[in-house]
Amino acid sequence: MGICTKTLRYNLPQNKQGNLSLKLNKLPSFLGYASSRVNRFYNEDRFSMNLLKLLTTNQEKYDINGNKKYELPILNINIFDGHGGDYVVKELENKLSEELSNCKPSKEKFFDILKNYEEIFKGNYWNTIYKNREEYFDKYIMNCSSKKENLLYNGSRMIFDKKGNLIDKTALLSDIDRLRIYQTFLNLDLDIYNQSTEEIRSGSTVSSLFLAPLNEENLDEIDNKDIFWINNNKLMKLYIAQLGDCKVLICDKEGIAHNLTLPHHPNSNKFENRRLSKKDDDEINKDKSVEKRQDDDFQDTIDDELISKDSFGEERFLNTFANTRSFGDYIGKPLGLTSEPDVYSYLIGSTKDIPYSETSKLQFGGDECFIVMITDGISNLMTDQEIVDFVTSTVNLRGNKKATPQFVCDEIIKYIMAIGSKQADNATCIVLRLSNWGNWPLIDRTGKSREEKLYMNDEMRE
Repeated sequence: MGICTKTLRYNLPQNKQGNLSLKLNKLPSFLGYASSRVNRFYNEDRFSMNLLKLLTTNQEKYDINGNKKYELPILNINIFDGHGGDYVVKELENKLSEELSNCKPSKEKFFDILKNYEEIFKGNYWNTIYKNREEYFDKYIMNCSSKKENLLYNGSRMIFDKKGNLIDKTALLSDIDRLRIYQTFLNLDLDIYNQSTEEIRSGSTVSSLFLAPLNEENLDEIDNKDIFWINNNKLMKLYIAQLGDCKVLICDKEGIAHNLTLPHHPNSNKFENRRLSKKDDDEINKDKSVEKRQDDDFQDTIDDELISKDSFGEERFLNTFANTRSFGDYIGKPLGLTSEPDVYSYLIGSTKDIPYSETSKLQFGGDECFIVMITDGISNLMTDQEIVDFVTSTVNLRGNKKATPQFVCDEIIKYIMAIGSKQADNATCIVLRLSNWGNWPLIDRTGKSREEKLYMNDEMRE
């Protein structure tokens, strides 16, 4: 039940596309990673991190075909929660960042991938998507109307710098950004399926984080593009591709936790409920008991025959799956278990160059302190605020020099191992330091509840 700690794969070649050119012995001060099997026989959690060098995505100067090449540095961190074996999660650990870096977004290629899904997995779900592929592409790629994405150009959402210049007038993500993520996720899922010589019964959830400079036209102003996120005094765009229930939290300057994603659990996410409904629009309109929402195409509840409960009372999709989106899990693909990601975008970073009156337009007020990525082995036992408070209180107690992100990750895993039951799941934690690290208030909002969990567990053991 020991803790596995690492910051990066130490055999990564330096100064090549897709890899970090950074002194590895300094990374624990900026990024921490720890993992444990806890009370399971095997640890099927994984992690990967790379600095991607991708084509710039400025909508006004670069088209969908990637013309006028200009590389943009993007920090990519992936956290994986494997299940049913480690075949799929190992493939993802080794290939996801590379596939993202090498992806050449193409509408034609994307449609070919959708066609392959229809032919391989069949079923009404993929048949409907391919049949309506043009509408699908327009809605989710070209003109994404998802409320998960932050749009700066929305009246009061426009943000100006101290000189009165408009910082950004488009969505944080372009069509190229979305297409790259969708195309990579779906294509890699297919490749894993096609390359295996045996039936694959395993799967994996993933939260894939991307952090990039906001202003692509002023990249030359960044002293070291490979570590732009560490001592950054500019705004940055943060976006996340989500499958399953791994969590991504951000701590604002007041020490408040903010959850950046929604889980893909049966009947716990209204968007998933509508997506997985077997009823089409005509059937929904005939059913007066279902209130049809204007902004979506699906009903409010997954069909009962697709949902069951296990011996612990937890809901399962197709009597098997705790999550309705994942890599692998191919027996569920015909009925809608998918590797189509939800994409979330946020504007974060330093408020140095914007007036105080504009900071209220940032989702979290700017000057955020750190990001935490966790698997459900932690989130099932700790609330979002407890996790953030654990980090801040540890740093407050031990000091910045001792309590590095790596030290904090180790302590979180030790705490989970102390309070976890005999059935406790694998636990993995990643902490990414941002420029405002350590500048939160000296307040521990959840210290009492964390102590009570330790006390209760000690009593149960006695």
